[in-house]
Amino acid sequence: MNLRASCSLVLAFNLIFVRVGAEETSVYDLDRCVRTALSENPALTFAQKDVDISDARRRASGAALLTAFTLKASETTGRAADPNDPSNPAFLERSYGVQATQPLFAGGKLFASRRQAVLGSEIARLQLEKQRLDVLQAVTEAYWQTVAAERALAALRDARGKIQEDLEKAVRHELSGFRSAKIELLSTRVQNRECESAIGEQEDAAARSRSALLDAMGERRAVGLKVTSEIPAAPVEVSEAEAIRLVRDHRPEYKISEKLMESARMARRISGAALAPRVDLNGYYGRSGAAYDNDPTNPFHYQPAWNAGVSMSWAFLGSTAKVAGFHEKTSPELGQSSRTQTDSRTVSLGLGDAISADIESLQGRRDYMEEEWRFEKARRDLEEEARSALRRLRTAWSRAAAAQARVEEADQQFKETLDLLKDDRAHLGDLAGARLRSAQARSAEAEALAQHRIALAALNRAVGVADYFGK
Repeated sequence: MNLRASCSLVLAFNLIFVRVGAEETSVYDLDRCVRTALSENPALTFAQKDVDISDARRRASGAALLTAFTLKASETTGRAADPNDPSNPAFLERSYGVQATQPLFAGGKLFASRRQAVLGSEIARLQLEKQRLDVLQAVTEAYWQTVAAERALAALRDARGKIQEDLEKAVRHELSGFRSAKIELLSTRVQNRECESAIGEQEDAAARSRSALLDAMGERRAVGLKVTSEIPAAPVEVSEAEAIRLVRDHRPEYKISEKLMESARMARRISGAALAPRVDLNGYYGRSGAAYDNDPTNPFHYQPAWNAGVSMSWAFLGSTAKVAGFHEKTSPELGQSSRTQTDSRTVSLGLGDAISADIESLQGRRDYMEEEWRFEKARRDLEEEARSALRRLRTAWSRAAAAQARVEEADQQFKETLDLLKDDRAHLGDLAGARLRSAQARSAEAEALAQHRIALAALNRAVGVADYFGK
């Protein structure tokens, strides 16, 4: 039984190690890298936090439109200073209730603030979508650069292995005293060194692209990242009219500019509201009472207490006029038993205290004019960006097609050089050069195809829809 248990334990550990090794060497396709980035990239996490904050501000702005309630309670104790009563008896006063304030009119400020907060929440969501598109673009660009570097590296390493075989043959030819063996050896050695230097450059490019891919994915640790070796090679036909339509319908920055202009309009209304009349209602209802200690004739008990009022303020000519009316009915306080119901009216004029309101109104109108200009500029820039991305896509495909043709040309030259070598009309240095040119052509083809996929991703980013064209 012990032996069987030990064998089972060893088998289990082996299975675990095999699975771990398989996970470490598993191939990451583009979709897997994108899924990782969408869940791990910190920029998206920060953008989501901004959405949560803007939603909280929107809820707070909605609460500002409602009646504001304040619960109140107070207690006062002391001694009376009455010359007719040398005992100076102690007294107690208490009250509790609720205070309510409801703005009736504020020149549109409250509703404009509410709309501005709603726009802020919508803009935060659009910023999140913009950040998502940026992350997708960064992942796609780094991924295809990594694939291209890996393909180029594989082609160059394969060529180096065969060139080194040619170099060994050239060494044997020199030792055998063949004609032109020296030039053959020197030429083959040069091709070998050029291949090694190209491999070094590609290794550096592959390391940098892998690092960029891990950063875009949001990986916090270095992982064994193996990418696919296939790069789709197919032209994508896109009309300029369709691209412009997609920009206007889906590009987050286009919608953000629209909402920023509307938000500036609300800000203009808010700044101008300081010059409009403001009317507020306020009231209080509760109970209060007061009594002297050890006074059996007037024991402590609560009585209703309430007040209601309306106030209006209006800024004009740099000053503020205020009018208020107030009605109050309270239980008598000590020493004020005759003042249980009062009516009061107040008129005041603050001289020069509204000059800043005039300045803010002018600033609000100026900011709105600037935002209108920014919207028109953003619209033109975004549409031109889409046109430019479309032109780059077409250029990238032309280069990819040319690179594919160069691969065919290099392969044909290699075949012809091989035939010439068999007829003794070429030497091993020529063959090594043909091998290197073929590998370099394949390396350039991989880079060109990758740039085509990157240009396609840039077009999708420009129109605001990920993977809309040529997934």
